[in-house]
Amino acid sequence: GRVREGHTASSPVITMISLGKPQGVDRKALEHIRNLTESMLPDEYEEAAVMVNQVECKEPGCPPVETVVSLLVGPDASRKTKIFKAVKDVTDDDIKGAVQALLTGASAPEHAGR
Repeated sequence: GRVREGHTASSPVITMISLGKPQGVDRKALEHIRNLTESMLPDEYEEAAVMVNQVECKEPGCPPVETVVSLLVGPDASRKTKIFKAVKDVTDDDIKGAVQALLTGASAPEHAGR
């Protein structure tokens, strides 16, 4: 594999956030969040891509799972916001708030309560 600068092939790199597909992620909820987010975007974002992921976090002060909504508007332009809930617990109001954060460029705190 590829070795990052400052690491040897034998030294492990520890990640605090798992981007893998956690067991039990509700795929219909992921699709609902993505579709509703896309429908709430103004027309000028018609070509933008919306990505929704549930990530696990093991850092102190971080909820065990959170939903990350990303808006990719160009090769070097992306925005993301977090909802500090599992995808199955995200409400339409949460999505509305996430869309507002994406459109205003408000940066999401890295962890809940910060």
